[in-house]
Amino acid sequence: MPQDPKIAAFVSKMNDYVTAIGADIDDMVAKAGALQDTITTLQNSAGQVTPEDQALIDQAQSQVAALVDKADAADGKTPPPPPPVV
Repeated sequence: MPQDPKIAAFVSKMNDYVTAIGADIDDMVAKAGALQDTITTLQNSAGQVTPEDQALIDQAQSQVAALVDKADAADGKTPPPPPPVV
């Protein structure tokens, strides 16, 4: 028996959704890793805050903002509704 076209369309949309969310998660993991690298570099700095340290602080703040934006965008995605039951 062939698959109902409504089910096939739903499965296709769900696969697209899962792919998009997976890409968002992979990007967030990469952004979190880059942020951790920046924090580690900053932690290894000794003494007073230098201009280089301030640049790292600014970079970390920018990286946090980018991570939050990506998480908010991913949170705003909704899966497709299932086909109606007949």
